Amino acid sequence: MGYDFGVGREAPTFTLSAVDGNEIKLSQFRGDWFPVLVFVPVQAPGAADALAELSKAAGTLWGLRGQLVGLCDAGRDECSALAARVPGLAFPLLPDDGVVARHYGALREDGTARPMAFIIDRAGKIVWTGEGAAALTEQALLAAFRQVVR
Repeated sequence: MGYDFGVGREAPTFTLSAVDGNEIKLSQFRGDWFPVLVFVPVQAPGAADALAELSKAAGTLWGLRGQLVGLCDAGRDECSALAARVPGLAFPLLPDDGVVARHYGALREDGTARPMAFIIDRAGKIVWTGEGAAALTEQALLAAFRQVVR
């Protein structure tokens, strides 16, 4: 994947409301869980398919003490509509106005998010990044997770 933005650095913190109304804070995972953040561009072709694929990975990650968290580059209505296209979405999807994506280096100049994934350790440090649609697959995330979480 070749993209290593922030590896070894403190992960930027955030607090956002998921499409289901639950508040998600990055800090809630510290010490116990490995958050796996994925930035999903809402308007990208295949966005719903990418979420469905990631949803399959969420259960396996959970068993390994990983928590998948999706961020989409749109408002609540658009993100909710996207989530509704994936029955049984197994992880929180957070509308992001670009602030979080910008802090992670996932915001393009046109204001849309790049498809990216980040694994953050229990201490809050970024330990892996992946960029592009290939990084947002069940196989890629699970392989990376198993590699960095030993």
